[in-house]
Amino acid sequence: MIEEEIKFSCRQCSWCCRFEGGVVRLSKEDLENLCAWSNLTEDQFKKVYCRTAEDDSGNKWLILKTLQNGDCIFWKKDLCSGKGGCECYTARPVQCSTFPFWTDIVKDKESWNKTALHCPGINCGNSHTAEEIKTELEKYKKRIPLKAE
Repeated sequence: MIEEEIKFSCRQCSWCCRFEGGVVRLSKEDLENLCAWSNLTEDQFKKVYCRTAEDDSGNKWLILKTLQNGDCIFWKKDLCSGKGGCECYTARPVQCSTFPFWTDIVKDKESWNKTALHCPGINCGNSHTAEEIKTELEKYKKRIPLKAE
């Protein structure tokens, strides 16, 4: 699938940030950026915004907390406009900034179109060349999630 041009333009629907409670694993760089953005030490940031999650192999990872409804802890609704968005957008993790150009989404058309059932920006708007997709995918793959201590 990566060898062809595909269309995606974020529609700011926040599906990737809300509802289903996806897991955002943080890399060291993500943590550093978020600490600088929040003006907190790593320990303070972890205490307020992070938790530990265990995968099927028993590995424990440092991830962002989610709210009870599954929303990312940084997704906030503007009470005046009724719209919402990422509170830490300028420092958001690489996992967030590279969506939907993730390995498991761009691996084949079936996975891409399955994600399109929820994300209205997929198959719409701007065309992305294979080279652009590979660049985003490399950013995503290059990050090394932090294991929880």
